[in-house]
Amino acid sequence: MKQIEIIKTYSQKRCLVVDDVPDVRASLKRILVDFGSSEVDTAGNAEEAIDLCQRQNYDIVLSDYNLGPGKNGQQLLEELRFHGLLKNTALYVMITAESNSQYVLHALEYQPDDYLNKPINRDGLRPRLDAALLKNEALLPAKKALDNKKPQQSIKACRKLLAENNRYANDARKMLGDLLLAENAFEEALGVFNQIPEQRQPVWACLGVAQAKVGLQHFDEAEALLLQLINENALCVEAHDLLAKIYESQNKHEQAQQVITSALKISPRSTDRQREMGRISQHVGDEVAAAHAYRYAVKHSKNSCHEQPEDYLNLAQSLTNMARQNDASNKLAQEALEALKAVDKKFGTQPVVAMRGKLVEADLYQVKAMPEKAQAATAVALDIHASMKFSAIENTPADLCIDCARAFMALGKYDEGEALLQELARVNQDPTIATQIDKLLREPLTKEGIQYAAKLNKQGIQYYQKQDFPTAIRAFEDVLRELPNHIGLNLNLIQAIVSKCKEGEISDDEVAAVACSFQRIGRIESNSSYHERYSYLRRHYEKLIQDSQP
Repeated sequence: MKQIEIIKTYSQKRCLVVDDVPDVRASLKRILVDFGSSEVDTAGNAEEAIDLCQRQNYDIVLSDYNLGPGKNGQQLLEELRFHGLLKNTALYVMITAESNSQYVLHALEYQPDDYLNKPINRDGLRPRLDAALLKNEALLPAKKALDNKKPQQSIKACRKLLAENNRYANDARKMLGDLLLAENAFEEALGVFNQIPEQRQPVWACLGVAQAKVGLQHFDEAEALLLQLINENALCVEAHDLLAKIYESQNKHEQAQQVITSALKISPRSTDRQREMGRISQHVGDEVAAAHAYRYAVKHSKNSCHEQPEDYLNLAQSLTNMARQNDASNKLAQEALEALKAVDKKFGTQPVVAMRGKLVEADLYQVKAMPEKAQAATAVALDIHASMKFSAIENTPADLCIDCARAFMALGKYDEGEALLQELARVNQDPTIATQIDKLLREPLTKEGIQYAAKLNKQGIQYYQKQDFPTAIRAFEDVLRELPNHIGLNLNLIQAIVSKCKEGEISDDEVAAVACSFQRIGRIESNSSYHERYSYLRRHYEKLIQDSQP
């Protein structure tokens, strides 16, 4: 494109300069006007910039990273994209004096169109902005289609640009591959990324191949590719993230935690990555690592669109779990209470959040041996549950609803927990969430959940039929770790223990196990298919207790 055409292109673009220093704002505005832009607005902080973007569409945004108190330039980019205030056709260029790699890497993860180091002058900015602008113009038809929510039209535009085989062919290839991945067209995406010979593939193409292979469930091939990519490009945090997801899908949670730990050493400022670290750490029982991760998730999400009540609640729960087994329980409990106060202040109008907060508080007071306060917090949670309109579930993250239901069940309030889960199941369309719900319900709702329970139940039944009661008990206990509230499985455990103890005394541990299972089962209605068996086992269990008493 000739220089006069570039100037004409600038003249058609509305620009926004964001910097907290007035002289810098004025200087950058003069430079953009000199480039040919006739409409250049300025903002002194992120809030001003957001306000302007709500009223006007900008084609080019130049933002400093450090914007004084409040949101930084990175958070501004996240916020604009999150709320749809920055079109796909717009350019966002980050300017910074930061040299710390963790800041730079985190900024690059959100893919600004360019990232420039200070000091910035006219001669330094011109070639970089020209290059970004020309590339953007080449991809404009595809990006406009995305703005109009027409992904197939965008795919078609990318294919057309790719066929022209000009200097922007690889940019079109990357965009096309990413679009196909988003549309779950994994075979097509794999073909697009593999158009670049393997020995010359850039990092984005290697990542694209790995993502496509994960989508096709070729996990071993994807794992090998990602390990090689990490070995050759140690700073590629996206490869770490994808590898961790593979390990999680294979129930290799400790390996997933190790990979996320490595990624956080490279780029610790990602809220999503800290959140994932907290979740995986809780799953493997590493409450210290979980609390550490949730602290940073809370810290890095402040003033941003990523701030979520779950981070505060999960932090409080991890601290409570640590206090259960820690000499410094008072300090941990105080930090947990502060997290609960903060979440109540910011998100307490949301009923599920308020309810979950009170359930964590009840657990915390139990740990601190304050039963009256624990009962009071539980009572408040039950009151919220009783008065809550279940339409609130539709506007609440599924994981938060599941955590709340699990907390009710841990307190023996199974009916309240199940009511939440059943409402979530009614509005949920995600099969992964459906599986989590089935694992907590006393009777699975989905066909897959019923089949899964039957599969896990099979081994224990086989041992029981051979009258190998101790092994059957262990098998049912293992299954109940995955499906703790399933009525049939709990009855099977009770029956195995009762059968084992017919010839001898019942131990204290066995009494506790049976009592726990009866509590999980709760009340069985007379018209239930389980009622006769439940009553039979209840009578035999009570007789065993009587016979074992001196």
